[in-house]
Amino acid sequence: MITIQNGKLLIPDNDRFVGFAGDNAVNVKEFVLMNEVDTSSDYTLCLRFDDDTVRTVPLTASADGGNTVLTWEISQEHIYASGIVQAQVKIADSDGVIEHTTKDFFLIGSAVELDEYGGEEEYVTPSQMMNSIQQALQTVTMTSPYVDEDGYWCIYDTQAGEYVRTPYHVNGIAPDSAMSDSSDNTVSNATIKRYVDTKATDCNTFSTAYTDMKNSDKVSTTRKIAQMPLSSDISAADLMAALLPLSYRTNITPNNSGTRGQLGIGLVGEVYFCNADDHWVHLAAYEDLYEKMNLIAEVSSDEVDQVEDGNMFFYNGTLYVKFDGADIAVAKANDVYTKAQIDSMIGDVETLLAAI
Repeated sequence: MITIQNGKLLIPDNDRFVGFAGDNAVNVKEFVLMNEVDTSSDYTLCLRFDDDTVRTVPLTASADGGNTVLTWEISQEHIYASGIVQAQVKIADSDGVIEHTTKDFFLIGSAVELDEYGGEEEYVTPSQMMNSIQQALQTVTMTSPYVDEDGYWCIYDTQAGEYVRTPYHVNGIAPDSAMSDSSDNTVSNATIKRYVDTKATDCNTFSTAYTDMKNSDKVSTTRKIAQMPLSSDISAADLMAALLPLSYRTNITPNNSGTRGQLGIGLVGEVYFCNADDHWVHLAAYEDLYEKMNLIAEVSSDEVDQVEDGNMFFYNGTLYVKFDGADIAVAKANDVYTKAQIDSMIGDVETLLAAI
């Protein structure tokens, strides 16, 4: 399966052969744009042949699950010549944004009736062939390369009608399997393919590293919060509904284990709070608190002496507190004298205090 992922065009070896030169409507290839659905953009397959001829082929886009499938119906015009053809997909959206994938290559087989440029072979008679050979020999003899006195090869420039010196010297490096960005050596197609594949691998490696770097701080849409996927917005109500069952427990008894800060509901609806691990505290209702506050007893005259120090009690409708064995009445507002009343009974308080 031919895939496009993160801008990388990946063609498996079993999908590289697309047919023989001149084949028409025989094969169909599909490119799968992974994890992206976009049928509104324009997709174009760009093919470059050995003679630098370029063919552009519009691809048909359709959605397949979470992917986009691009279909190439291969016609004669697309594979007009045999050999290795470079391939690249161009993507253009409606906003004018244009994106290219990395390059890969297809293989096209040769057809007997076609020449290396895709045209039909011309059939000639033996005499025509001999004439052609003689003419070719004459042309080659007249324009064949030669080495000048400085040891540089000179070739015939058909446009200028004269020989020109090349940068190649007879003592230069002979054609071999080496190739670099600055090399002028003549090399074979196999060497070129290995060189291009190496560059493509480097490009793909860089693209992968770049993509991984950009995605390193991103959270996957498969990640969940409270079992809710991050593929869409999570409202506060939905999050609360998902967390609510985790904020309390039911069927609580004091012997149950719990988690600090968790609420609990008892067997008959009573409320508990866990203030430490394995320690549930029963929270009383306010009606129960009213009853618990009714702790001050009404005593008779025979019981007054039996009240211990520190306790409060009612006796004859008055609130007392026992202090050092004495019954101390707790004064109410209407039992308190004003300063004017005190002055009238014992005199000016400030004057008396100053005289002491």
